[in-house]
Amino acid sequence: MNLLTPRTTDVENPGDPRLVFRLLILYRWISLVPPLLFIFSAEQNQGRLAILLLVSLLPNLLITFASSQLNQWVQRRPWLLLADFLLVAGCLGLSGGEQSPYYLYALSPLIAAGFFFQLRGAIVATTLFLPLYTAVLLLHFQLTNTPINWLTAVVNVTGFYLISGAFGYAAVLLHQLQDLSQEQQQANQNLAVLHNFTAALHQSADVDAIQEVVLKAVTTDLGFGRALIGLADGDGLMTGWLHCTRQSTQNVPGTVSFTASLSLTQFQDGLADDQLCQLFELAHCLPVPLLWGIQPIGLLLVETEPGGVDATRRRSLEALARQTAVAISMMQNRLRRAKETAVQAERARIALEMHDTLSQSLFGIVFTLDGAEKLLDSDPSAIRSELLWARETAESARQEIRRAIHDLWSEEITPEAFQTDLHRYANDVLQANTLDLQFDIRGSFNTLSPRACRSLYRMTQECLTNIVHHAAATEARVCVDVENGRARLVVRDNGRGFEPDIALAQEHGQEHFGLRGMQNRAYSLGGTCDIFSQPEAGTSIVVDIPTAWPGNGTRT
Repeated sequence: MNLLTPRTTDVENPGDPRLVFRLLILYRWISLVPPLLFIFSAEQNQGRLAILLLVSLLPNLLITFASSQLNQWVQRRPWLLLADFLLVAGCLGLSGGEQSPYYLYALSPLIAAGFFFQLRGAIVATTLFLPLYTAVLLLHFQLTNTPINWLTAVVNVTGFYLISGAFGYAAVLLHQLQDLSQEQQQANQNLAVLHNFTAALHQSADVDAIQEVVLKAVTTDLGFGRALIGLADGDGLMTGWLHCTRQSTQNVPGTVSFTASLSLTQFQDGLADDQLCQLFELAHCLPVPLLWGIQPIGLLLVETEPGGVDATRRRSLEALARQTAVAISMMQNRLRRAKETAVQAERARIALEMHDTLSQSLFGIVFTLDGAEKLLDSDPSAIRSELLWARETAESARQEIRRAIHDLWSEEITPEAFQTDLHRYANDVLQANTLDLQFDIRGSFNTLSPRACRSLYRMTQECLTNIVHHAAATEARVCVDVENGRARLVVRDNGRGFEPDIALAQEHGQEHFGLRGMQNRAYSLGGTCDIFSQPEAGTSIVVDIPTAWPGNGTRT
């Protein structure tokens, strides 16, 4: 169950004005019980008293069956209570004056004045009724020649003020209770809106999605006819505005781009609302800043009614704007960090590519030129072939650099091409003519993604380079096994071996960079790279990676 949704009930609200009005009608009927009893106890004038009771019943019937209409009439025309004042005054004058059984009945219009117009209305109505009550007492004295009991009259007048004042004050409390109830209901609704809004923000993938969530919340949940949102860019302009309109029939917001720019300096200095309305063609509008701390990051603009926005909706709008500013700022920070991380990863990838291609080729060229220099005096004719090979190697390095820069695999590599290219690399680039190099490729090689295939190729190149330059090995074997969504590369040699921990602990050196680069490349693919070696016992490098990393398709 959603705790933010108020529970519904069939019990009426005790503070409902309609229920209070029904109680007043019931009081008016019950107040006629004393006059009815007085008729049966009176020794004379029973007929006149009965007629007076019947006359008193007529307004009760009218009020009972036309309560809603009379309620509206009295609130718009308070002077209608004067007719009731005259009626109850006549009842008092014709039935005993200050000792009339209609005293409770006479309180009805005074209580109604307190109910409709609160404490001030009750006091004013009682004060206006006071001269009429005095005239009734004098009339009764003239008709019956009975002395006026002024003590009883003063007690009655005091009762008029106390009872009408009590109902007037109760009406004040009732209105305050209604206001508090409405505020609480609105607060619960706003809390539900903010809860749903916050949940939607957490599901947003980018800043544009956050803006769309905000616009829909403003136009759908808060009920504004139109809303616009703009964010500040690096040049101090709020551009790229999005706007959303609540359709009158379907209440479905449609988000479209709105091209306009607003200087952030103007916004900070205070841009007049009419200027904003004119800029965005709005009749009336309310600007709400999006603040991250004290730094404005954007502006939320809503179209309002001519009378403006009530305080409750404005507080809800400001709370929503604060949530929006926090969400947008956090999203921008996450995107900025992700971009920086991607840049660092790309730099590392390029560094690995450069090491796996350019550095190896340059090493071969330097090695060849060094040998050519030594042959310059003893065998100059042999230098020509060495220089031709160096030129071919340089051209190959140039092609490899272009391939690394564009991160392209020039053609679909097959197991045969994989083996042939690495054989050529070992013989032509590394000049490992005395190395017995064997390949064993098994499994579903064509299921490798381009990135996985390229990475296996580069790591094999690095292994062969280390074997030729550092291991002094005579035999090497490369095994590739692809099955069940995993690719396993094993490169073994019978060279001099080394201590892996010592080699990896070195902060500098080509060997350290190559081994660490292979491990980093394997980790980046979600795999592992293990190095097994001992001095004078050869080396085995085992790489295990998935055939496809999320975001990369497999080769078909």
